[in-house]
Amino acid sequence: MDPMLMKAIAGGAAGLANVVGSFIGGGKRRREQRKAQAEFEAQKSAFQNFQFENTYAGLENVFEDATVNLQASQFQAQQTDQALAQAMQAAVASGGAAGGAQAIAQAALQSKQGISADIARQEQANQARMMQAEQQLQADEAAGADMMQTRRYQQNQQLLNLSAERKMAADAARQRAHQQLMGGIGQMAGGAADYAAYKNQ
Repeated sequence: MDPMLMKAIAGGAAGLANVVGSFIGGGKRRREQRKAQAEFEAQKSAFQNFQFENTYAGLENVFEDATVNLQASQFQAQQTDQALAQAMQAAVASGGAAGGAQAIAQAALQSKQGISADIARQEQANQARMMQAEQQLQADEAAGADMMQTRRYQQNQQLLNLSAERKMAADAARQRAHQQLMGGIGQMAGGAADYAAYKNQ
């Protein structure tokens, strides 16, 4: 067989194979692309509908209901009152002077002021803890809100990246099929030209 005829037949056959292959492969690629697209849409929807929760939102101020320990103060006041009453009775029984009674009354007053000061210290400490806890609670809520914004931003960025990758893959598959088709047509045209040249010899 003439080499020019062989070249024409081989070029035409290769071109026809590429054209047919691009159609056969194209159908399979389109089916796969539809399946992949459906799966991608389902995953994208699930990802978009995911609900983040702010774990800091339910925090409470644990010192909000703090109380002052009055029991110890009341016991101390009772003990002081009893001791002063006994001292007054002893002073009266022994015929003590008015100055002694006044000194005892002054001691009772100082003791009661000390108890009041102790209660005030407890109340002040409780107030400081409540304010500190409230400040920490507000900071935690703000940190939680900031974390939520960061997660949403990252989620949107990831969705954009997934969409871009998917689009590039689909475009590349279609481009390859188009190139295969055009290459096959070119090979067939080359084979036809070789055959025409063979006939014109």
